[in-house]
Amino acid sequence: MTPVRPPASNDVEQLESILRRVEAETPDAVRARERSAFDDLARPLGERLVLFGAGPLGKSVLAGLRKAGVEPLAFADNKRDLWHQRVLGLPVLSATEAVEQYGKTACFVVTVYQGSSVRRQLASLGCQRVVPCAPLLWKYSDVFIPQCCLELPHRLVEQCDSIRKCYAMLADEASKTELREQLLWRYWLDFSALSTPLDARDTYFPMDLLSPVPDEVFVDCGSFDGESTQSFNRHWGAEFRHVFALEPDPASRAALTANLGAMGIGDRVTVMPYAVGDTNCQVCFASSGSVTSHVTAQDGGSTVECRRLDDIEWSLMPTYIKMDIEGAEPEALAGGRELLRRHQPVLAVCTYHRSEHLWQIPDLIRSISPDYHVFLRRYAEECWEGVCYAIPGRRLKRT
Repeated sequence: MTPVRPPASNDVEQLESILRRVEAETPDAVRARERSAFDDLARPLGERLVLFGAGPLGKSVLAGLRKAGVEPLAFADNKRDLWHQRVLGLPVLSATEAVEQYGKTACFVVTVYQGSSVRRQLASLGCQRVVPCAPLLWKYSDVFIPQCCLELPHRLVEQCDSIRKCYAMLADEASKTELREQLLWRYWLDFSALSTPLDARDTYFPMDLLSPVPDEVFVDCGSFDGESTQSFNRHWGAEFRHVFALEPDPASRAALTANLGAMGIGDRVTVMPYAVGDTNCQVCFASSGSVTSHVTAQDGGSTVECRRLDDIEWSLMPTYIKMDIEGAEPEALAGGRELLRRHQPVLAVCTYHRSEHLWQIPDLIRSISPDYHVFLRRYAEECWEGVCYAIPGRRLKRT
């Protein structure tokens, strides 16, 4: 078995240096920084906005801005089929057109999940003010936070002890580095602190950390249209026993079923229409037919059946569980406590939907089963596509 690499001699001191800076900033100073971060970057054009990216993030930002009483001028997007169309009533322009019309009179906010290349593109076109999305979310925190995966820095201060506890249990230096970098980004929006993300094709499947088994039984919580099941099939080379694909959104489930047929593995996949959580009940569900569908506390939407993993009648016992369920991961882990304790399946659990999940999810997993080896990895820029892996010793990759 590959030994866990010992931490660097100054490993803890690197974290403590960051946390001392966090704890030293006065509450008034950090709140002032939250309020002014966007305006400082956007000045003097911050009242006139163009959103670059008319996809899921752009639509979410537009909806939030409208709740705050702000109406952007337009979307810009690199997708040709959107040009000169309207998305949620807002016109969509090409990057060139948008910069020609608004490049000197409006602030361009990048509303795509991988934004660095867009920021470079806009700068090369002569755009005067280009700002990442995160400081805008801070400015209008009443409508965006924590729904957009961020938290205000002043609320992170009280989490320092939990962060220390998580840091101490992480299994390798790469995980510790990721946690330190995320703190620098989430607290100060320090983009220079972030390492290059890992290959997105390996999301949920860290083959450098774990050993696959030929009779793998994969549980895909939040299966969406089958993309992660397809990736699992590709990584395992079709040498697996079964997949349980859990997807409560009817539109996504229909796409999932169709895609499974195209993959040619439908006879080894059981589709279940469940959300997963810590209770067995009907829950309100915001169905969008996209990756943003989620359980919600708000009435008025559809309802779906929520099941505890412990209470699902598995015809085959899970050996590998993936969770990307829009912030409901802690509840789903709690609802599978007995399964995790007794059988210790490999876990791949998203940590990016809430800032505190980055340290709370590893702690929750280890509280359920302290024998897990816990790792953090990230497969996109900024905070997106962060995953916590929990691997039992028998499944760690051997040299």
